[in-house]
Amino acid sequence: MSYIENESLCGLRVVKYIRCSHEGQVLHGDTLEAQHAILDDYIARNHLVLVDTFVDEALTARKKFTKRKEFVRLLDGVKRHDFDLILFTKLDRWFRNIADYHRIQEILDANNVQWKAVTESYDTTTTNGRLHINIRLSVAQDECDRDSDRIKDVFAFKLKNKTYLSGSLPRGLKLDAEKHVIIDDDWKEYALDMFQHYESTCSIRATLLYLRKKYNVTYGYCTVKNALKNPIYKGEYRDIQDFCPALIEPERFDHIQQLLYHNAHLHDGPYRSYIFSGLLICPFCHNHLYGANTSKVLASGVKKDYHYYKCYNTYKIPPCECRQHFLEPRIEEQMLSQVRAALSDYVTSYEVDSNQSSIEKSHAAEVAKIQKRLKKLYELYIDDLIDKEAYRTEYLELQDALSKIEAAPKPPQKDFSKLKELLSQDYESVYQTFSPSEKNVFWKSFIQSVVVYDSYRLDITFL
Repeated sequence: MSYIENESLCGLRVVKYIRCSHEGQVLHGDTLEAQHAILDDYIARNHLVLVDTFVDEALTARKKFTKRKEFVRLLDGVKRHDFDLILFTKLDRWFRNIADYHRIQEILDANNVQWKAVTESYDTTTTNGRLHINIRLSVAQDECDRDSDRIKDVFAFKLKNKTYLSGSLPRGLKLDAEKHVIIDDDWKEYALDMFQHYESTCSIRATLLYLRKKYNVTYGYCTVKNALKNPIYKGEYRDIQDFCPALIEPERFDHIQQLLYHNAHLHDGPYRSYIFSGLLICPFCHNHLYGANTSKVLASGVKKDYHYYKCYNTYKIPPCECRQHFLEPRIEEQMLSQVRAALSDYVTSYEVDSNQSSIEKSHAAEVAKIQKRLKKLYELYIDDLIDKEAYRTEYLELQDALSKIEAAPKPPQKDFSKLKELLSQDYESVYQTFSPSEKNVFWKSFIQSVVVYDSYRLDITFL
């Protein structure tokens, strides 16, 4: 007979929660791979049903749990009753903070969800058990504080000795064998040219194109912008003056920062929102189009503003094939003329084609049927009515069938009440009274994206 460690757990829906910090890997060997292996082994030995896995990588337990994205996603699953049991390797993978532990425990208790540290033994049902947990968390919190202090001391010692901590250096600088920052003679000219060209043009984009042409590099706009702002070029690192040799004079570097600030705020003033911001898609590279504007003085002497959209990837290497500037008024005209009919057809076709309630009921019935067979199979095995091999074969078949049902795409659940209300109204007239930002909110309330083709042909995807 196959050994089951805890028969009361057999068949429960479980999730794995894994957290690993850099210091945890170094000091304790709690790698992601090790935690996965331990938890997978426990699940297999106890015939548990794995529902999901949550991994918070390179995060300390000291970090507020609201900042642990996967942990927040796990709590959402708790409140939806998606699983019965949370598995982690050790208690300190869960929390090292007593206050946060108790806050989360209240949520688990309210939703009848349990937890299990598979390499440790805790009992939350008794006073002594809860005391044991509190003591263990206090010790873990103290250990965390001590680890943090040790790391801070190491960093402080390194900085005092002018040792570079982490991250890549910008072009023109490199590390020697002792991790001291020195000037890279191979790229020194590149860095000096970057500052010189920006100083003479006051244009990051012009500097970018110049560097690409002269040095055959493929950097993006943000790379050049961040490099121009990096104080390590003037010998400063983490607010430490004279940390390393200065590639350019500190006074000149500070002057360039003033130029960057001035040019960034050159166009400060009344901001005009773009009506289709975040909605329009390039027909070539399928990236977003972004809004821009230009002005032209007409023969009458009146200045006219033109708002348009173009592809983000125009300046990338290789550049996008899209060269067209799509005028905002033309897009708006097409949207207003097409969207009512397109939206009506979409709602009608969806309601005709989908029968989600019957599909969901069918899936639920199949799952219940399989779970009943699993329970019956386990009883036969325990009573020695079937042998180990027969049990294993049918168990795997049923689990495979269950996995296929659970992995099957669920029919989308859409509420068309607001869209139907919209279609019943004369929204076109009300729309004309909206500001550009209000128009943007209006379109985004029921449209996911719009691909814009030549001649302003639109391919609309609704939410």
